[in-house]
Amino acid sequence: MGSSSSCVPGRTALVLGLGASGTAAARCLAALGREVTAADARPEREVAEAAAALREIGVSVRTGGHPPAILEGQDLVVASPGIPPSVPIFAAARSAGVPVFPELELGYRALGEPAGRLAAVTGTKGKSSVVTLLADILRRSGRPAAGCGNLGAPLSSFFGAAPAAEPLLVVEASSFMLAGTSRFRAGTSVLLAVTEDHLDWHPGLDHYRASKARLFENLRPGDRIVADGGDPVAAELALAAAARTGADYLPFGGRPGEREDEVLLTGDGPAGRIERRTGGERTILADASRLRLPGAHQRRNLAAAAAAASLFGVERPAIEAAAAAFAGMPHALEELPPAAGVRFVNDSRATNPAATRAALAALAEADPPPEVHLILGGILKAGRFADLESALAGVRGIQAIGRSRERAAAEITSVPVSLRDSLDDAVAAAFAAAGTGAADGPAAPVVLLSPACSSFDQFESYRARGERFREAAARLREGGLR
Repeated sequence: MGSSSSCVPGRTALVLGLGASGTAAARCLAALGREVTAADARPEREVAEAAAALREIGVSVRTGGHPPAILEGQDLVVASPGIPPSVPIFAAARSAGVPVFPELELGYRALGEPAGRLAAVTGTKGKSSVVTLLADILRRSGRPAAGCGNLGAPLSSFFGAAPAAEPLLVVEASSFMLAGTSRFRAGTSVLLAVTEDHLDWHPGLDHYRASKARLFENLRPGDRIVADGGDPVAAELALAAAARTGADYLPFGGRPGEREDEVLLTGDGPAGRIERRTGGERTILADASRLRLPGAHQRRNLAAAAAAASLFGVERPAIEAAAAAFAGMPHALEELPPAAGVRFVNDSRATNPAATRAALAALAEADPPPEVHLILGGILKAGRFADLESALAGVRGIQAIGRSRERAAAEITSVPVSLRDSLDDAVAAAFAAAGTGAADGPAAPVVLLSPACSSFDQFESYRARGERFREAAARLREGGLR
């Protein structure tokens, strides 16, 4: 392993994007002594604060675009994860022989390639929850740990931290972040279920899956793979990587007896247990009932975190304490205060049909299950709205918004679908359709925002969409829309 500086090539560097990742990358490169230019496609007024902060440390900032001409004199390009590979500057960099790193690769190299203190998590859905759970479990067991990457601080922002403060870093790694990596390696690598997603960014499904598989590209004997043994894609990728690299493989959630060492979800639903079975020995890692959040997807998230934690020698008390404290992620089945006996659930993070199916299944676990008034739509990145049909038993009506609303109405036939011009209109219509329910009760009717789509036709992010839903629900509580 070389020094941080020698691991990062060149004297000059161009950073694309002035979001959190790009800003952290620019600061890291400046601290490494590089001559840094940062560029963003947005106008100056939209990135003024970040641009000013970077200029103060000597970074040259350009706004309003990143044309290929700005490559002149650059030895390295570092790209923020939101910029798709189809942007012309990437082809120009390849033609000019200029290496392109994702921020994740830069952070890894700048930190001196610290595979042993990294646990990385990828997959289609559940990454943030697993990272949050695993980091909390490790801390509760007495190990300093921090969640980072796509969740929280970018990896490169840890460059320059005092050695005494070095925690275990639990990295949320998206397919965007992994796609361009070349050396990145995490000693513990966790792969959740892999379904169709982000086909608006990736050239195709094979590219998307291959990007996920890059998590395993550089593993060595003694490294550890944790993967969803119940998901055929994740299991196939993990088995192939273990055979190729000699890394140890620990599946979770598969069928009993498939491996000598495995983590299983036993029992039914919330009353089940998470067990690790090694040979003839059984160790209970957690009672699923300690998880305060409903849904089979949350139990699988806990199983993934528990499996990874067990590789660090963590035992049941720390796992169950973290499960009991885990309140979920913002905009992920987030329960908002009710209005007139109607519940509001913000699941704006559900950006594909599989995530919306999981949300509906979680709500259906209540006894009795509530009637649901679903709001969906936006940009459908992968799959079909018809994939939701078998999960709509508890849905009384759908309000469809955004670019894909007509497609939703055409593909969903078992439930009435109404087209709305805005999210505010959809919330008001769903609330009116729900009527007056049993105040604050779990069986009260639910207005559920679970779009099955990305937000970029109407909002800058799923977070902005979720915030608008919160605001609309708050106005209803104040009597503004009824």
